[in-house]
Amino acid sequence: MNAQLTTLRTLVLKELDPMYYQLDKKQVDYWLKEIPLIEAEVLNILQTEVMGGLKNSLVERHLKQLQYDCTFLLNALYKYTDKPDAAACLYQFTESCLQHILMDLDERYTVSFRLQQDSEYGRAAEDYRIRVLLSAEALAYFFKLLYKAGVLDSGPVSRLIVSLSKNFTTRGVGNAQLSSGSLMTKYKQVVQTTAKSVRALLVKMTKQLDDEFTIS
Repeated sequence: MNAQLTTLRTLVLKELDPMYYQLDKKQVDYWLKEIPLIEAEVLNILQTEVMGGLKNSLVERHLKQLQYDCTFLLNALYKYTDKPDAAACLYQFTESCLQHILMDLDERYTVSFRLQQDSEYGRAAEDYRIRVLLSAEALAYFFKLLYKAGVLDSGPVSRLIVSLSKNFTTRGVGNAQLSSGSLMTKYKQVVQTTAKSVRALLVKMTKQLDDEFTIS
């Protein structure tokens, strides 16, 4: 896995840094083909390690290091400004690759190997997450409606889900963090009871608007 991580570090911290960006179309096309392969290799190695004969303590150390590295690289990507338009898809591919790895870690191994939930290293003592009186299912569907209605930027859904898990907390979870893997499932698989609760919320919001303004 070290080889794959080294390749991702080189890509994110060198090749994709706008200050040093020099990739031509051929090189961009190369990386677009390479990134899905790297992601698949990392996930396969993960599964092999977990199911293999290594000590749990060693596997846990490897998982935590992978989680830390992917979080660090993802944060580096988010900080880049003035990205070359010609490489927009490459930035998205790289971001999705790192997010998919983190979501896989979160969904499969967080509990068994005591990983940081959703890669929140060094969370500040004060909790700035937005507390909503919705279920996780309703929160996911509400933002799905915003996304489909064109209110949100049409970026990768995986990025939206990770952002929701880091910045919102719902009723019944206490101080725990929402699982991005679970939220993604709820986003994709909406049941009728969730739709009804969100519809009731939207009706309430519309009534509030009508009370405040006279709109013909």
